[in-house]
Amino acid sequence: MITDSMSVLTQVRLERRNDECSPLTLPRFHVLAGEVISRQAKFSLEGTDLTQEFEVLEDLREGIDSFVERWSKIQRNSVKSIQAVTNTLVQVEHLDGPMGKLDGFKDIRENARGKLLVTLFDKLVPSLEASIREFTKLMKMFETLRQKVSSIQTFAESLRSNAEESPELEDLIGFLDLIVMSVHDILNMFEAEFLVKITIYNDLEEGAADVGIISNYLTIWTAEPNIEPHALEKLLKDLDEHYELLREIFQGKTGIRVPDAYKNVTF
Repeated sequence: MITDSMSVLTQVRLERRNDECSPLTLPRFHVLAGEVISRQAKFSLEGTDLTQEFEVLEDLREGIDSFVERWSKIQRNSVKSIQAVTNTLVQVEHLDGPMGKLDGFKDIRENARGKLLVTLFDKLVPSLEASIREFTKLMKMFETLRQKVSSIQTFAESLRSNAEESPELEDLIGFLDLIVMSVHDILNMFEAEFLVKITIYNDLEEGAADVGIISNYLTIWTAEPNIEPHALEKLLKDLDEHYELLREIFQGKTGIRVPDAYKNVTF
């Protein structure tokens, strides 16, 4: 069914490219719905409140943008704190090299290494702790987004149970499935990266990691290998297109039909 919906998605995209009308504006779902129905009106199919589900869709899309933006801000600040200790880390690593005429001084290498490591951990651990605290707070928002996408998934399943009697629902269900898939892919990126960061912080807090491991930890923290910028950008763009097409479906701007029970629910 998802494959069929993707074919419909391609068809509608082509239709929109040939459309000479002005670009579709994207107002908030419930505001546009209010132009057609009163805000108090409820539309349901077998107990499902469609107005409420569409508001969840809207909140989910806005929430994803907010989450990504806040994550990026915390990450930028944490990278600044890492850069502040990079010089100290490099000094520790260089101590393994030749000491020249200083080799004759007793314990000079060990004493210098010990002092630099204390400085490194005194600066690094508290700054990463502050970042982890902010990331952890943000993951509460992550859980809220996951609950919302679960709600949309349940909504799609409830529609699927009516698809046999209303075949027109299949395309709508397909678009909802695409939205759920895109959101899951986005959330999975950040969940994996959070687990990496919390692992790094916990090990650094214990103070057992050697200098080579610390260096690699900070490289991984900065690089965020689980978050691929181009893939994330594409997922967000696809998500916008899925939402826009849903709006166009309920505005009657595509060839996709919906059952009469949905005709008054406009995005």
